[in-house]
Amino acid sequence: MISINADKTIHIFECLAKTVVEQQLSYKAAKSIWGKVKISSEEEGLKLIDYFDEKNKSSLRNDGLSQNKIKSILGAKDAVNDGSISLQKLEVLPYDDYKKSIKSLWGFGDWSAEMIAIFYLGKTNVWSNGDLMLKKGIDEICEDSEITPQELVDLVDPFQSYLALHIWRNKD
Repeated sequence: MISINADKTIHIFECLAKTVVEQQLSYKAAKSIWGKVKISSEEEGLKLIDYFDEKNKSSLRNDGLSQNKIKSILGAKDAVNDGSISLQKLEVLPYDDYKKSIKSLWGFGDWSAEMIAIFYLGKTNVWSNGDLMLKKGIDEICEDSEITPQELVDLVDPFQSYLALHIWRNKD
């Protein structure tokens, strides 16, 4: 059985940073880089949010992060520190406003907002049209069917996140 286990004990910064690391990478590559980042921050004796700092850019690059990912994560850190992004604010926003808030951060787009909504906020009705694995998976499901991919996504509303989880599990 698949369930959405949103871990809201994770600090919002960690969620944002991990989401950036996962952008445009395979699960395996993202997991490896994230592991290196966490080990490096621990070795430095720093909280994750403190490890992401201008003075640690070369270490972050050695951990496998690109300049743009570092820039994006540092921007997210600023937003968390100044209070413009917080779990409390994100949880109560209507979905469209929530997405605008996340997308206002440099380097965060629809995909990032959708992944955070599913895996951090535990939203059950999120579909990511920008996720390549979901696109391939739903196309395969509907290939020999009379239903189109969009019709299937609409059919499972309000449980689109569960369809996404099933496809990811099947494709992983």
